Amino acid sequence: MSARRSAVFLSAVALALAIAAPATAPAQDDPETDTGETGDEETPEPAAILRRPSDAAPMAVPADFGGSLQVVRAPAGTASAASSAGGPEIFPDARRVWMSVRDTDPVPIEAARRGGRWLCSGGGCAAQTGDPGQSPIGDQMLRSIKLQTPTLPLPLTVWGRLTEDGQRLLDFDPVLLGRRSYRHVCAYRPVADAPRSPVGAPAAPAAPAAPAAPSPLSPDRVDVCRDGRPEPPPADAGELTLGMQWPKQSEMADFHYLAIVDSCGNARVQPFQRTFTVPVLEVASGGCGRPDGKVLRVFPGGGWLRVTAFNLHAPAAANVVNATYRVTIPPLENLVESNPARLLFPDPLADDLKVDCGPTPIAPRTDAGSLPPPGSARPPGPRGASPAPPGDRGPARANGQLQGGAGAGRRPPTAAQAQPPAGLPPPRRAPDVDPSRPGPQPLAHGAVVISPAPLRLGNCRIRLTGQAKNRLVAPLALHVSLTRTDQMRGGTPIELLQNGTWIVTPSSAEFPIPPLAEDFDGDARLRLAVYSDPLSPQGKVVLVSDAGRVASSLRSNEPGEPERARRLVGSVAIHSVPLCGEDNFQTLEAAGTCFRAYLTVPAMLATLQVTRAPWVEKPLVTRSVLSAVGVALAIDRYDPVERRAFPIAAQLGGFVQTLGEGRVGLLGYVGVAPTIPILGSGGNTTSFGFLAGLGLEYITNEAGPDEGLKPAAFVSAVVQVGQAAPQVSTSGRASFGTYAGD
Repeated sequence: MSARRSAVFLSAVALALAIAAPATAPAQDDPETDTGETGDEETPEPAAILRRPSDAAPMAVPADFGGSLQVVRAPAGTASAASSAGGPEIFPDARRVWMSVRDTDPVPIEAARRGGRWLCSGGGCAAQTGDPGQSPIGDQMLRSIKLQTPTLPLPLTVWGRLTEDGQRLLDFDPVLLGRRSYRHVCAYRPVADAPRSPVGAPAAPAAPAAPAAPSPLSPDRVDVCRDGRPEPPPADAGELTLGMQWPKQSEMADFHYLAIVDSCGNARVQPFQRTFTVPVLEVASGGCGRPDGKVLRVFPGGGWLRVTAFNLHAPAAANVVNATYRVTIPPLENLVESNPARLLFPDPLADDLKVDCGPTPIAPRTDAGSLPPPGSARPPGPRGASPAPPGDRGPARANGQLQGGAGAGRRPPTAAQAQPPAGLPPPRRAPDVDPSRPGPQPLAHGAVVISPAPLRLGNCRIRLTGQAKNRLVAPLALHVSLTRTDQMRGGTPIELLQNGTWIVTPSSAEFPIPPLAEDFDGDARLRLAVYSDPLSPQGKVVLVSDAGRVASSLRSNEPGEPERARRLVGSVAIHSVPLCGEDNFQTLEAAGTCFRAYLTVPAMLATLQVTRAPWVEKPLVTRSVLSAVGVALAIDRYDPVERRAFPIAAQLGGFVQTLGEGRVGLLGYVGVAPTIPILGSGGNTTSFGFLAGLGLEYITNEAGPDEGLKPAAFVSAVVQVGQAAPQVSTSGRASFGTYAGD
């Protein structure tokens, strides 16, 4: 019975397959195409292909480490082994460099560097060496070199612009800028070898067993390296940053750390990122200085870095533990091209640009054989390391070498650092300046008061001061503008300087303002402004604030417009008026009012006058309308800046009046005149008001003396016409005097 049931079941299965086979074949053929073939040829079934598990997800692209300097591989399935000194280092020469770790836990990295527990500490990994020379893949990791200063809102690219043939160029040379201090960075010192007994030394006697204290460089005694307090960077301190990108061909690898090592024995470790930045310090050519691991060193003549991506406890791709690439650093100076990159220079501070109208100071004179004056051109020859700049931002010296290379550059020594050789007398000091008198005033967008005399004689000038000026090794182009703002010509202020080009060098940092004659009088309002001129063909230095704006114009084949590229650096409003006292140059706050004397012509409109003495005879009151005119010397107090006089003036004068009935009076008086100006301003004193005074009057008639000499008192409504010309006004001491500047 069971055999019968089995036969029935097999027959049913065969029948089902026979029915299903003809139904499946027509479903895979084109219904509009009939080839007439019997179907004996085997054809793949698409339905079966779609169901393959291998096609459920695409195959991962393996990382390619071609062009690398070295690759460390571990056997498949390698786990962390016990501590052993037989394994490779976490990155090449890891134990021989100073190392700083940033933005991650430094303890496991430093412990592995000292031979502690990590993936390859058991010695099962092998290093595969690649091409030791320059690698195009490694060089392509460097994408840009940027500069950051405290005054820059965004980093400035100094290298990375591509030419038409794909070559990268240096946009700006940052050698004239200061260097940021990295003294606060904490770094681990190199791992020292265990001390060895000299050959042939007697063996030390056995000592009782005691627990041995771990060595200071033992993997079991790794402390967290904490940075100190950073120094506030000065305004001219620049920080160079390398913008780098890990090769795209090995981006599929899963690394955890990056180690960047320079050629001077410094290493920086940070978390792995495919696009990352590295701060570096440019040092003088010819020496690294003492390594300290605080910052990586690069050179004006170029160099190289080694970039290693590595893991500690898991392979990155397949069995790769780390991969190292060599990156070429281009030169940061251009001594080959006929039109090299322009030098960057820090922006002048608010007190560096000053205007002065005193006598030119006498420079201190030195005896024969002494050093040249500070700021003069250095003699030709190789450049050496400069002393540390003021503020202790430079490197400390240890064993005759520069520690860290910080502050080492191609800057000439400053005035404070230039010392005469031994055996020569010190240079003579310049004469001291009286501090009570006004000194040079900064072009900090304020205001000053200058007497007309020094402007007419050409005794005023602009100076660029400050320590940064001594670093100039190329001309800096500035533009000076002096305009009169109280008068207009064609709707615009009047320009008083025909040629405002100012080329600044360390030995010539002064712009003399030429004598002013045309379009200038003794009472004027001027605006003195200094602009940067980055596109001037006479300048080879660009201020940091201008570099970002003019970078494209400097690299363009079509020259830009110098006028449109200029930027206001400093300005001052000048009030050119007669000053009181001895000085001819004052600040606006120090400038006060002064007494002035001028002639005026009073015309009496109506007069109430007493001509007889009460104790002699009966008083007589006389009235007259438009019957007197005179001349007087008026003295008042005048503010030359505000162009406003005190409303009461003293007068000493006389006038002739008609008294009626054939009588004429000659009156000399001393009086006061409260006045209300009705015309003009400044030197114009035409006014309407009252005049009151006391005096003596001599009265005559047509036939001769009538009443003779009589005392008189009067009050008159007058119109006074006068002119106090600034160029002839007198001061309180009747002399403008001179001013001794520093």
